[in-house]
Amino acid sequence: MKRIGIYLILNFLLVREIYSEIVKFCLLERYRRYETMFINSYIEMFKPDPLIQYQFEYFIQAASDYYNSIQAIECDITMVEPITYAKHNGTLIIDINDQIQDVVNERISDIYDGEIYQELLDDLQNNITDDKKTNDKNTKDKKRNKALPLFMDYGITYYNSRIIDGKPPQTWNELIEFGNNIPTTPGEKNKYAYIAQFNEGEFYYNFVESVLNTNEGKGYKYIEKETRKTLELFKRLFDDGIIEAQVWTSNSELSTSLIGNPENTIYVMRNWSSYLYNITIENTNGISIFKKQKLLHFDDTDRTRVVNKGIYLCITTQSEEKVDLLIDMIINITSKQFIQKMTEDKIFYDIPAYRSLIVNDNSEYCKRVDCQFFRNLQEDQIVAGYNVLAQHNFIVKFEEFSGKCKEYFKQGSIDNTEKENYITIDTLMNYFSNFFEDKFIEFGSTLSIIIIIIIAIEILITSLVAYRIIKYRNFIEIRRSSPLFLVIMLLGIILAFISVLTYIGMPTDFICRIRPYIFVLSFGLTFYSLLLKTFRIKVIFDKVNIQVKDSYLILYLCILLGIELVMVTVWTVLGGMKADIRRVNDEVHYYDCMNVNDIGTYMQVSLIIINALALVYGCYLAYKVKNVYSEYNESKIIGLSIYGIVICMVIIMLIVNISGLDLNTIFLIQSLMIILSADIILIFMFTPKLWKLHINNLSKNTYQKQMPMYIY
Repeated sequence: MKRIGIYLILNFLLVREIYSEIVKFCLLERYRRYETMFINSYIEMFKPDPLIQYQFEYFIQAASDYYNSIQAIECDITMVEPITYAKHNGTLIIDINDQIQDVVNERISDIYDGEIYQELLDDLQNNITDDKKTNDKNTKDKKRNKALPLFMDYGITYYNSRIIDGKPPQTWNELIEFGNNIPTTPGEKNKYAYIAQFNEGEFYYNFVESVLNTNEGKGYKYIEKETRKTLELFKRLFDDGIIEAQVWTSNSELSTSLIGNPENTIYVMRNWSSYLYNITIENTNGISIFKKQKLLHFDDTDRTRVVNKGIYLCITTQSEEKVDLLIDMIINITSKQFIQKMTEDKIFYDIPAYRSLIVNDNSEYCKRVDCQFFRNLQEDQIVAGYNVLAQHNFIVKFEEFSGKCKEYFKQGSIDNTEKENYITIDTLMNYFSNFFEDKFIEFGSTLSIIIIIIIAIEILITSLVAYRIIKYRNFIEIRRSSPLFLVIMLLGIILAFISVLTYIGMPTDFICRIRPYIFVLSFGLTFYSLLLKTFRIKVIFDKVNIQVKDSYLILYLCILLGIELVMVTVWTVLGGMKADIRRVNDEVHYYDCMNVNDIGTYMQVSLIIINALALVYGCYLAYKVKNVYSEYNESKIIGLSIYGIVICMVIIMLIVNISGLDLNTIFLIQSLMIILSADIILIFMFTPKLWKLHINNLSKNTYQKQMPMYIY
């Protein structure tokens, strides 16, 4: 019987080993204490297959080694934060959108919890659109959910209530002033007193919080401005000893152990609500010495806002064979019922992804974490803040940028500027500007130098042509073409060349406001002159009773230009255009002139429509007079000029509206089209005249009686 019993036991163990499923969870190190509670609650609530085995592995999150850590551990379900999700969403995380969509729809439709749940999902997108190809136009670009929120993690400030009496620092300047007023002997402050504890491992979040901690709208131009201010602030914190390098370089998961060290006195800590247990309980023998408040803010900000990131669960690409089982597990684990069950445990100190779970101040959980404090934070929280910065390539580049930042913070003061590798705020910002690909066409770039040289040559040639037209205005071929209109067209051509230069360099509000005037004058002086000359030919040979002498044509030209200039002036007065960032796609965005309101857009579209109609009418006139013969008739060359301009303008409109083109390509094609349209007029309208002037060698026989420039 004994042998039979042993046999049955071994057989049972063997069968269990063969048929059991191992599910490996990878959690952040600070959640290690939840392991027993996690499993017990899950088994009690959902009664899973008893043959499933659960294993837990823990890692210290860092964006740089997150991928390698998860791969080495061979995780099935892993925790993820926005920065690591955005970086590895295509390589590490399985797309489970279709399988969880019904659950997502149910949760976001909840009257109380739906809004925050939707915001947490939006924050995960990080401007990442669907990479799954489909022929359905309605779903082709739909954002997909590849993870579900588990907790919310508020960025908050902790301060040492044993040391700081009364009101703790609310702003960065108050913190710096507080640190500089600590009475210590020289050299002692950096030895044991840390005014502020920040972690190098969470530099990304420190940086993002400071940049996005505002109520203002967040465009790329704003982010660049706030980045500079944030870097200057952090430099002051290091130079004044407010942030101590020893603490800053310690790992974010382990640095809280410094609190319990009697040699270390930490006054203020920038950290997350997920550290609440560690900071208030674990390392202080159950005595809370730290209290919490909102994040510190810049003095010129009306009020601080609280950055809130989500902590999510997702399935790794290593676990495709058991994806159905894992989907059920993360749906259950992230459910409201499961999180509520966890709040009943005394060691649970995290904030649920469901607002409705932090409303009962009388619950044991709310007494532990102070739910009222976090409800107050929700009024000013920034949930989807990271998707402003966390784009496809930004996170990869940010790792390089953060390395430069760390060198900048730790290097000596201004006395060390003689060092070869000394980093300044300007060089750091130039490095940061590389994240904005093709930010603007720089004057010193190869492309801009080539275009400037071409423009200079073109303006010189046009000026010489104008000089010869004026000087030999009584030459028969020039006189027949109305010298005044020829000079007006040449002036418009020069303005067209100048307009190209307005696209080089950092656009300013002034450039953005005068650019429409230059375009209107350039197009009007050049094209409307051609249009009116063609109109005169049609009127004369149709024998229509309309005055078409030069003096009347000048009047008509002034009226047409006047209408457009008035429209541009109204446009400018009511808002006009200002320099801002134009976002092409996730990776291409650059400075451009953009309308500040809808009125500007309407006026701009109206001008485009008017000029487009003028182009169409010009083509019609050129076609109607193409067969008219007279020694004064320039219909063919005028028609060729008009057709050439129309083609160039159409190409410009098409190129500008093609999505995905970088600024260099747009600038190059746009510049060449403007130059080409001007050259078409120079070639067709002026080359024949100058050639005849040349071959006649300016013979006196070519001249008739001197006549004034205007023909009446």
